[in-house]
Amino acid sequence: MTRLLMTLLVGSIGGLAGYLLGIPAGALLGSMIAVGIYNCLGFQAFMPAQIRIAAQIIVGCFLGLNLNRNAFMELRTVIVPALIINAMMLIWGTMTGFLVFKFCKIDMHTSFLSSAAGGRIELVLMSTSLGGDGPKVALLHTVRALAVVSTMPLILLVLENLLKN
Repeated sequence: MTRLLMTLLVGSIGGLAGYLLGIPAGALLGSMIAVGIYNCLGFQAFMPAQIRIAAQIIVGCFLGLNLNRNAFMELRTVIVPALIINAMMLIWGTMTGFLVFKFCKIDMHTSFLSSAAGGRIELVLMSTSLGGDGPKVALLHTVRALAVVSTMPLILLVLENLLKN
C-alpha cells in the first residue's frame, strides 16, 4: 500500500509540474518522467492492474465527450479530407511500424503502436493491454511529439515563404 501511495504522490507531483509548466500533455509526461526517475533512483513504483482498466475507462469517457450531434453533422463537410488523412496515416504508420519491427529488434505490438498516429495515452494503454511495452511506446510518442512541435512551425514558415513567391 505504501508503494502505491508513493507512486501516486510522485506521479501527482510530476504531473502537476508538467501541467503548470505548460508542457504539451504535461500532466501525462510529468507524471511519467517523475515515476521513471523515482524508479531509476532505486525505489519501486507500483500500480495494480485494476487501475489500468479504470484508466482505460476514464480515457474512453474523455474521448466520448468529443462526440455529439454537432460533431457528426460537421463530418459531412470534412469527410473526404478525413478519409484521405486517415488512409495516409494508416499506410505511413503501418510501413513505419513494419520497418521498426524488422530492423530495430522491438516487438510487433510496440513497433506498430509506437508508429501509429494517435493519442499517446490511448496508444500506451492499448499497447500495455495487448502485451506491448507501454513505457517504450510512451517514450517514442513523446520523442515524435516533441519533434513535431519543435519543427512544424519552422516547416510552415518555410512553406509559407515558398508559396508567397
